[in-house]
Amino acid sequence: MFTSLRGHDCEMADLDFFIDVVVSGAVLGVGLSESPHDVTCTLGSDYLEDRSHGRMRRDYGLVEFFWERRSESDPWLATGFTVQTHRLESVEVAEELIRRYGLLDRQLRFAQLNAELERLGYRLEEITGNTDLDYRQYWLAESRISVVTTGSCGESMDTGSVWSISAPHPPEAVVAVRLGAKRQAIKDGLAHLLRLGDHERQRWLDRRQPEPSGRVNWWLYLLLVVDSYLSDRPRRRPDWVELRLWLLDQGRVRRVFTQAEFAEKLAYFVVGMRSKGVELALLPSADDVVRACLDAIPVGLDRIVMLDDRRDLRKLDITQMRQSSKAKQLVRAAQLHLDGVQDERLAGELRKWIDVKPRLV
Repeated sequence: MFTSLRGHDCEMADLDFFIDVVVSGAVLGVGLSESPHDVTCTLGSDYLEDRSHGRMRRDYGLVEFFWERRSESDPWLATGFTVQTHRLESVEVAEELIRRYGLLDRQLRFAQLNAELERLGYRLEEITGNTDLDYRQYWLAESRISVVTTGSCGESMDTGSVWSISAPHPPEAVVAVRLGAKRQAIKDGLAHLLRLGDHERQRWLDRRQPEPSGRVNWWLYLLLVVDSYLSDRPRRRPDWVELRLWLLDQGRVRRVFTQAEFAEKLAYFVVGMRSKGVELALLPSADDVVRACLDAIPVGLDRIVMLDDRRDLRKLDITQMRQSSKAKQLVRAAQLHLDGVQDERLAGELRKWIDVKPRLV
């Protein structure tokens, strides 16, 4: 059976909430794929809400959640959340957070947060740009979390305090900052690739791939540029959809992306194209997408580690955390396709994972 960690009675350390957010990429397990109703069930109904042009924000004081939808008849799709840690001195923290984690200090020191993350085996990568010296930005690839810290922000916050924690920040967005100068050359190359057959495309990739150390970033940027074409040139969208799917599969075949990375990227791309009205015949079926996600989960449902109390997160070893976290990411992605699954056995397997998703890291 799965490993279950029971809750404990000892007093909660102030860092536990923030460690949970950074490692899991969620707030109390919600934020990246959950509906407004799901978030309300978790954090309650004490929030401010504003809507405009297919977008919605719910503000719980310390935490804000965001959604988008194409039309009023479509469901709200989660686009992320931000923990506004700079508000700690001025807002009331949601009762559910206090009940779960205890009272929070009025400032969060980055050095303290980072030291505990490193003790757990996680390493934040600095991705600060060159335009703003008042802030520094760090990124955890595994949870797609961004941590922004203060430089000199006046008297309200000490230098080196955490300003905000937010998600998602996918690898493609981080790579875009680093490879921005090469954007036009890659765009021109992909426009040429669109006109080639499979064999010529293979040769194009063979000639242009960088050294192994830069290969993943190069592929991520290819996908990002194709996404820009999909937005800018709707008339040729079917051609770009086909190329995007081909490139993603080539990244899997050439082992640039792991099976889990491939499955997750495929799931989000397909749901994104569906929301834009792309013809379903051009896209993989919901069954294929869900099967790819579930097959990529690193351990079975009977062996995955689950939490009865999220305060027990720091009792797990790094392997257990990563396996549980990866499972949760894949279930999130697969869940978006549940309504379209035709294979009842496959749908039942996914529902079992969805039922335990709140207890995964």
